[in-house]
Amino acid sequence: MTDMPNAQDADLLDEEQVSLLLEVLTAEDWSASLDGFTDNGRKTIDSMIAQARAGEPHNRTAHTLKGTSLNLGAAALGRLAKELEQAPATSVLVQAERLYDLLDRSLGALRARKPQGA
Repeated sequence: MTDMPNAQDADLLDEEQVSLLLEVLTAEDWSASLDGFTDNGRKTIDSMIAQARAGEPHNRTAHTLKGTSLNLGAAALGRLAKELEQAPATSVLVQAERLYDLLDRSLGALRARKPQGA
């Protein structure tokens, strides 16, 4: 495996948003934010997939994932969640693996970043 990001990772993070957060958050706050996103991001994706499978509306859950992702700088995941907000349930199921993949890769990239005072 190489350290070079692949083409699809080019827009994985919103570097401007991440830099802003790294300027204002302490190392503890940054770590807590990432821990929360790890837990809640996975639970939110789980819920959205369960809703789609059950034929229940998933748009609010997708909206939550979009907001959380974009606030933390996980741009690619936020964009996918935005697309899925108005998409049919089948689209959520088709994109399930990609949702988890983007969450994991975003978290990996975010955890590699450290606040300025850290």
